[in-house]
Amino acid sequence: MKAKMLLGVCCVLIVCALTGCQLAQEDAGTSADKDRLAGVFITTEYLDLFNMAGYLQDNLSSLPNGDMVVDGNRQKYEGRLYAALRTRTQTNEETGETIEPAEYVFEDMEGIAYFVATVFATAEHDSYSASVVDEGISDGHIGVNISDDQNSTTLEGTIYTTPSSKNNTYYFNPVYQSADGRVYAVSGRGFMVNNAAYSEGSVFAQTLDDTTTVTENGQAKTETSSVKLSLSVVLAPEKISVCQMDADHGILARTEYAPDALPGAFTAEQDTAYFIVETYKRDDTGKLKTSRVLYGADAETMETFSVRADGICVKHWIPIAWQ
Repeated sequence: MKAKMLLGVCCVLIVCALTGCQLAQEDAGTSADKDRLAGVFITTEYLDLFNMAGYLQDNLSSLPNGDMVVDGNRQKYEGRLYAALRTRTQTNEETGETIEPAEYVFEDMEGIAYFVATVFATAEHDSYSASVVDEGISDGHIGVNISDDQNSTTLEGTIYTTPSSKNNTYYFNPVYQSADGRVYAVSGRGFMVNNAAYSEGSVFAQTLDDTTTVTENGQAKTETSSVKLSLSVVLAPEKISVCQMDADHGILARTEYAPDALPGAFTAEQDTAYFIVETYKRDDTGKLKTSRVLYGADAETMETFSVRADGICVKHWIPIAWQ
């Protein structure tokens, strides 16, 4: 009997390991029925929050003839990754004044955070909405609309990922905020960027939608949340060349930079009519490729990329000062 029981337990462990992402996804939405969808926390490793020890302990008593009976009640065993509320000091470079806004952070966990949460009022400040946006989120847009009978929050953005020698998997873990203000993430669905199948320009979109009803001052109020993230494949830049051109298309100045070493702003020469930004990168065969973008006198910024150690390309907007 003991040997048969052990075999049954091992089989359950193997099944849960192989299908953990799918099972966690099925319960992810129901684990926060009364809590508001605040955003998403993207990780490159599966967010394993399932309490397997508690699940096995509660279900071992239902072993007829040594075979475990799975009752399907997994919800109470799905764990949560809670964020901590921390303050950080921000200094105004012009005035020297400092402020200490509070924000939610997932400590000791690598990931890309993108959510909007309410920081409740204290003796020092009123309540306010705080957005948490990792630099890996590009082209981000956050919309918050508050009315008497409905609140709506929308988040959109793009994560630019680079092909590498291995397949990259990104897990989109929903982030919720409970009525008492706590912010937490639950396990979400993973998407693999297969470098054999996806080339530069490939885009994958993930959308999370949620609607909840809350009661304020005795009246029902609807809260809707929508998160749409695009995962776009780009080649990592090796160097960037910035050319200043005159009206006759002659080169006034040309400077090469490492992608992570561009200046904070560009000042145009007196006779500069437009800029040309050249980005050099290599495809999967090692062949050098060059892309060019022209910025005329009506452009206020130019866009460049630099790649992080985790393969995420960060978009930079560099101001242009025209003479």
